[in-house]
This record gives sequence, structure tokens and C-alpha cells, in this order.
Amino acid sequence: MRNCRICGADDFKTVIDFGESPLVNSLLTEEEIVKPDETYPLLVEQCQSCFLVQIVEPIGGQRIYRNQDYLYYSGDMPGLKEYFEKFSNELQSLIIQDFSTPFIVEIGSNDGLMLNQFRHKQVRILGVDPSSNVVVRALKNGIPTISDFFSERLAKSIEKEMGKAKLIGGANCIAHLDDLHDFVRGVNVLLDYNGVFWIECNYWGGMVKNKNAALIYHDHFSYFTLQNWIDFMGNKNFQVFDAYVTPAQGGSLRIFIDRGKRQVTTRMKMLHDEEVSSNLNSYETAVQYEKDVREEATKLRAVIDKIKSEGKTIAGYGAAAKGFSVLQLAGIGAQHIDYFVDDSPAKQGKFTPVHHIPVISREEAEENFPDYFFITAPNYADVIIAKEKERWDSDIKFILVTGEIISTK
Repeated sequence: MRNCRICGADDFKTVIDFGESPLVNSLLTEEEIVKPDETYPLLVEQCQSCFLVQIVEPIGGQRIYRNQDYLYYSGDMPGLKEYFEKFSNELQSLIIQDFSTPFIVEIGSNDGLMLNQFRHKQVRILGVDPSSNVVVRALKNGIPTISDFFSERLAKSIEKEMGKAKLIGGANCIAHLDDLHDFVRGVNVLLDYNGVFWIECNYWGGMVKNKNAALIYHDHFSYFTLQNWIDFMGNKNFQVFDAYVTPAQGGSLRIFIDRGKRQVTTRMKMLHDEEVSSNLNSYETAVQYEKDVREEATKLRAVIDKIKSEGKTIAGYGAAAKGFSVLQLAGIGAQHIDYFVDDSPAKQGKFTPVHHIPVISREEAEENFPDYFFITAPNYADVIIAKEKERWDSDIKFILVTGEIISTK
């Protein structure tokens, strides 16, 4: 039996069980679809000591990020460049201006989209990411990047060669880590005494509020609350001094950590008070969450079944991991979805695991236009609908993960 990723306790209760599920970022080639599909248990549990929601028995990071191409590229995501531009300006005005020629390290830097925002500033930058294929793209984009998992060992090497970092951060990479203690030890080694460590991660509070199961898949080992981080960092001689929820991923938690040098912000206190008043860190809330997301999945399945009973066609818009999780929970497969259209060349010509639904280009999709598109990335629904409304004169109907249908006319 494994222990809690944060507090080390071994008392868990089940939150939700997806059953045997494929790795959602493992699209298959035509040669691979004739082989038996690989599936793994996807069981989410909650520690009854610190209430961290987590996959207790995760698939190893080597299997997900190193043994195959990782098909998520930050630069391919609509609106993400603008999102990072805004955040980099916040970091510049709030933190970086305090230092001269600071050294910035991003963990889980992917293709370098976030770090690219600092290339024109008087800073030194370094990315760290375990997926070699995305690192190749980062290097092509001019972002110095190490292809490795961030750890205390690696942090010591970076510190020896490049000095202390004034700013260390990671956007949506922390949930992908199994050994959080080694990770924080690495931050402790590399971070300047007056430096700042920032994290953006899955927020359990947003998932509960929005009845969102789209973030649950093997790549995400943990689903955090602000209280989780306050407790964890407090035990590591760090403090969380600022925190707020961003609109990313349907509500992500962005926190700022230092060695006790800064005042705790009002907005962080307000968010913490909200968690307490809503009883977020409790098993009762987790039980209600499972009930809510299963009801949402049933509702979506009913909408899809009705459309198919009318003889209409449905295609997936984007071969996104988040959509695959929702489809898995709702029992929606090849009998419902004809194909997925995706603008990423890395995904085109491949097939989804288990159901073997083809992923095609926009040009191919235009030759076989469906009656409905199911938007697989709910966090980009507004951007997608606005873009397609501008592109086409005809009426396009979109199905959201909630089962709601939106028309461009």
C-alpha cells in the first residue's frame, strides 16, 4: 500500500473509479491499432489525514513522458500565449523587478511558450522537461532546456553551473509528479534565499464547483487545495504568501511561495476562508463530487444518444486528453464519434486508444463535415466557438461536456 504523496499517511477513501482506462495522450499509429490496447486502473482516492485527492498507484512518469512522444505542446493551445503573456507581466512587475539580471527556471516547461515571454527581458532562462520531443521543439524555439525530471540531484547540478534562481515556477506540471518531497528539496537547493517559487496546478475546489471530471487521467497524480499547499510548505520551512484561482483548465490554483519574507495577501486569505466555509477539505465533499460528475456524464450520454437516434453525425473537436476522460466516464465511443479533428500535425493520422477513432486534419474534416462537433477541451470552448463563428457563414452546432448545445447562428 502506498502512502499519501504529501503527509505520508496510509488511510484512503475512494473518490471516483474510472475503471480500466488508456493513457489519454497515447494516440496510436495505424500499425499499433492491430495490437492489444494497453489500459490501466484509474482510481482516485482521498487521504483522510491531509485530504489530498490523488491517484495513489500512478503510472510511472517514465512510461508517460519518456517511452513515447508526449503529444501536448503549449504552443499549439489556443489563447495560451496570451495567457502566459499576461502572467509574465505580473511576475515582472511584482517579483522580477526586485532583482538585477535574474535567473529564471521553469519546471515542466514543455516547448518553452512561457519562458519565451522573458527572452526580451534582462534575464537568464532555463527550462526543464522530461519529454524529449517537446524539448526538441523548445530548443528549436531558442529556449535553453534540459530534458530530465526535476529533482534534488538535478537542482544541485544546475545550481553548481548556473547559480541560484531568483524565480522558479511550473505551470500545470506539479500534478504530474509522484515524489513531491524530492521536488521541493530541489527547489530548496536552487532557489535564492529571497527568491520566489510559483505553481499553477489542478484545483480541487474548481473541479468540485464546476463538476469537472475532465482533469482526471493518468497524467495527473494529484488534485490540490490551497490548504494542502499551506500545510505541505509549512512543513518544509516555506510559506505560501499569495494565491488565487485563474480561469485556466476550468479553474486552476496559482500560488506563490517564499521563505517567509513577504506578507500574506488578502486574496489568499479570502480563498482560504472560502475553502473552510465550503468544507472543501473533507470526504463529504468528495462523495458529493462523484455523484455530481456521474450525473453530468449521464446527461451528456443522453444528449449524444438522442442526436445519434436522429441519424446525425458527431465529430470530436480536438484530440484532447480532457475530452477523452469525459467520454470514458460517459461510455461514449466509436459508435458515437466519427472522427476527431485536430490542428496539431503530431496528432493527425493517428487513432485514439481502445476505440481507434481517427484523428484528421481540418482539410479532411471539411470534406466530411459533421452535424455536430463535441468540444473535447472544455476550457477552450469559448475560444473555439468564437473562432469558428468567424470562419464560417454556415450554422455549426457544438456539444459541450455539460451536454449543452451551442450554435454559431
